[in-house]
This record gives sequence, C-alpha cells and structure tokens, in this order.
Amino acid sequence: MFQKRGSFVQMKRRRGALLLPQIIILASVFFVTVVGVAVFLHFSSQPSTAATIATQPEVLPQVGTVEVIVPVSNIQPGSAFQPQMFKRERKPEVVVSPDTVRSFDELKGMYARGVLVANRLVNREFLTSLQPVNALTASIPPGYRAIAIPVDATSSVEGWAQAGARVDIVWVTEYTGRNTASVIAHNAKILSANRRTEGAPGAQRAKGKTAAASTAADSEAIPPTVTLLLSVQDAMKVRLATQHGKLGLVLRGAEDTGGVSITGAISEASLFGETFKATQITQRRITVVRVKDPKTGAEEIMKFELGRRLPN
Repeated sequence: MFQKRGSFVQMKRRRGALLLPQIIILASVFFVTVVGVAVFLHFSSQPSTAATIATQPEVLPQVGTVEVIVPVSNIQPGSAFQPQMFKRERKPEVVVSPDTVRSFDELKGMYARGVLVANRLVNREFLTSLQPVNALTASIPPGYRAIAIPVDATSSVEGWAQAGARVDIVWVTEYTGRNTASVIAHNAKILSANRRTEGAPGAQRAKGKTAAASTAADSEAIPPTVTLLLSVQDAMKVRLATQHGKLGLVLRGAEDTGGVSITGAISEASLFGETFKATQITQRRITVVRVKDPKTGAEEIMKFELGRRLPN
C-alpha cells in the first residue's frame, strides 16, 4: 500500500519536473512575440526615413545679386544720358561683368555710342565721352567709314535691308566684254536706311488696310538709299564700283557673321557650265575673203584666223 503511494508521488514529481521547462519556453516565446509586435507597431506608425527626406524642401545655395542700372526704353546713339532714362535693378552676380555700369555716376558727361536696349545691362563699350555730331557718327568705330549707296526694291531685297541688318555687296559690271559679278565687301552693317537709324517695319501688308494703303506703305518701307559701315579700303572699293557698274545688297542671316567661300568674279560662262566652256574651246573665228584676179577674172577664196592666212 505504502509502496504504491510512494511510486505515485514519484511519478507526479517527474511530470512536474518535465512540465516546468516547457512552461518556461512557452513564456519566453510569448514574451518575444509581444515585444516584436510592439516594436513593429511603433515603427510602422512613424514616416520612413526616405519619405522624410523626400518631403523636406530642397535648400538651394544662395546666389549673390548686384545692383545695376538698365535703360527704361531704347536709347539711340549720340544721346546724352539723363537719370530718368534708367532704373535700378538687382541682377545675379554671375551675369554682371567688370565692364557693366552699376550706377548713374559712371554715366555723367557720357554719350551713347550704340543703341542701348531697354532692360538690358549697360556695357562701357557703348559709351563715349565725346559728344557725337549726330546719331550716325556715334555708331562709327575707329578705322571704319560710313558710305551711302542708292538702292531700289531689288537691290535692297524688297526693303528688308534696313538699319541693323548685315549684307554682302555684289558688284555687277562688264569686264573684257563679258558681264561679271563679284562680292566686293562682306558682312557690312547697315547704319541707316533713308536716314532711319532704326529698322523700319517690314514691307508686309497689315490687316484691315486697303490695297492702295498697303501699296503706299510698302513703297515707304523701301529706302532710296542706305548707309553702310565699311573699312576704309572696302569703302573706296564700293565708291569706285558705283562708277563702273551696278551694286546690289545680299541679305545675310542674323547668325551668319563669317566670310564667304566664293572668291573672284563669276562670269556668264558659269551660267552655262562645262558645255559652254567646251563650245568656247572648239569654236574658231575664221574670216573668209573672196579675191578676184583683175587679169583673168578668176576668184580665189582666202581664209584668215587671227590675222594669219590658213591653207586652202
């Protein structure tokens, strides 16, 4: 009896000893699970680092600015500067050069050498301390000359060759019995057209105008003369060419400021190509003369080429 009860107690102790480690393990797993869920819920409720960086405004480096003066409206060459012609503005320091005018004190007693464009920076290159005689002389740099030539609708490119445009000057004349054309000046600037130092509106028909009114406006847009800015040598060539032929202007593009690849004169032969040249080579000028013998009355045919008699 006592032996059975003792064995039962021993069995119960053994079961308790086996259950205790299992309970400890389950409690540990439960604790770790709870802690993990809590940490996950905590971080999931906060915005991620990438999202936080993305939402922060980008801080750009501060660019320094400089106070300068700019024209209120266009200022023509030869104009004396007045304070009311300018206004103060702040421009980025990177676009302001050492030659940029920053205050009106630098303009006192100065005159405009070229056109000063409204709201643009003023460069000292366009200033002069000498009072120009007129707007045209203010636009002539040292070493250059202004020369006027007559033009019409064709030679002025329908009037599009206005002040400020760049042109090539073509000279057409008769040379050694043949008409030739050559460019005698490249990239010449037009200073004025019909005494206008600003480009006139294009010769295009405005809306709402009658045909007669548009024709009259087109005629006014075509200047009878233009004044060109040329070097001294080119000015002499142009003046001489006006006495021995006809001049025409060839309008250049705004970005085309280089020279031209054509050198020398172009004759009428180039219009016919190689065929005309071959014909010229094979063509001979032979003069035929009939001579009659006064005694016999017989006629003899003689052929001459360049003053030399050819054999029959």
